[in-house]
Order: sequence, then structure tokens, then C-alpha cells
Amino acid sequence: MKGIFIVGTGRSGTHFTVRLLNGFRNTRDPLGGEENLPILMDIAKAAIHHRQPSASTRDYYARLLAEADGVVLDQHHPNLFFAEHWARQFDGLVFLYPQRPAYQVVASMLRHTGVLKWYRYAQEWRQRSINRIPYPNRFLGLDRYSDIRRLPPHLLCAHRVIAHRHAFDDAKGRMGHALRSVDYEALVMDPLAEFTRVFDPSELAALGEFELLETPRPSSLTKFHDVLSEAQVADIQALENELLSDTRPDTVGT
Repeated sequence: MKGIFIVGTGRSGTHFTVRLLNGFRNTRDPLGGEENLPILMDIAKAAIHHRQPSASTRDYYARLLAEADGVVLDQHHPNLFFAEHWARQFDGLVFLYPQRPAYQVVASMLRHTGVLKWYRYAQEWRQRSINRIPYPNRFLGLDRYSDIRRLPPHLLCAHRVIAHRHAFDDAKGRMGHALRSVDYEALVMDPLAEFTRVFDPSELAALGEFELLETPRPSSLTKFHDVLSEAQVADIQALENELLSDTRPDTVGT
């Protein structure tokens, strides 16, 4: 195992997962819990425009993986849409998708305005005559541009979270054990137990001894109440039931 890429939706627990993975002796987090902003923007824009990441991003990963003396951690989460692409480019990669209730992710998205900038970006690109953002859009989870103005913020975000779950389920069917989900709530309650379930014994041996560097806060599981009303939570759950009704439940970690 050469690298672990944490993929998914922004605010879904990607940073938290990386911070916990840093507790393994043999992991290497070259960016110290942050993203490389140009790389993040390249990957995110590739996802929203339905194209591949640039050659410079490929070169970045080639250097990173070649120079590392341990298991590289990467948290450029829009790589959800390119997990198969990178798995073909580089050997020894495992992709982890934090599985978290949609209403928790939406609440966290609404707290962080930077996550919402992609809707402004989509509105700006609507005026361009070339390289326009396609609809239906896999990254935004919207069928049409007019949804950006029509939907309230909590449902805009929910469409995105659910679309990313669809992307995970779709890629999982082709990638098998190379793409796994990790249960966010289980990580909060017992990180080592969840990692022991997600990784096989040879991978755990490669990761080395584990030390808990951050004490998880179970209170984070109920913070959504500070942002969302009961009616909004019900809206999100109803949308999930509607849009995920044809999706088979994933077996977490498999």
C-alpha cells in the first residue's frame, strides 16, 4: 500500500479521517492536514466540468508517491470522481469514502461558506460561450442550471451530497476493495476499531502502530441541530429516500 486517498464531499469528515490516520506510525501527510490549493482547484474544476485532471496534477502525484518513505495520505476529496483514473495510473492506492448522514454533511456545508462558492462559480460560467458547465452535473448533483436559483440552500447541498454517494456506489461496483467506505460515526466512537475493520491485516501491518492524536467529540454527531430545523432535516431525508431508492446499500468497508 503506497497511498490512501480520502475522497467524497467537502465537510463529510475527510479532514477528520486524515487527522486520525496520521496516528499510524508509517503514514505520511505531506501537507500537514491541508490541501494543495492549486491541485484542489484543478481536481474540483475537472469534476464540475466533466473532464480529467491536468497533466500537472498527475505529475504532482507521481512525485509525491515516488518520494514518500511511508503510506501517503491525500485529502483532495473531489478525487472521488477520479479514483478509477488514479488507480490506473498508480499502483498500491486505497480510496476511503467517509460515510456520514447527509443532514450532518449539509449542516457542516452550510457553516462553511467556501463550500458554497461552487454555486457562484456555476453562475459565473453560465455566461461563458465555451467550456460551459454541463447539466445534469455530476459534481453539483443538479439536473438543470435553474435549480441553483430554485432550490433552498439546504436542498442544494443535499443534492450534491447524494450525487456524490451515487458516484461512490457507481465506482465501487467497478473498483471493488480498492474503494471503501469508512463509517464516520464509528470513527468518532472508536477510531482504531473502525480502521481495524476497514483495513486488512497486511495493510494494518504496513501502517504500523496506532496512536490516537486527536480525541473525537461525540457531540459533533448532533451539531446539525444548531444549523438545521427539524423540517429541513426531514426535507433532506425525504430527498435521500427519493434519489437513493434505486441504490443498493453499500457494505461499509468492503
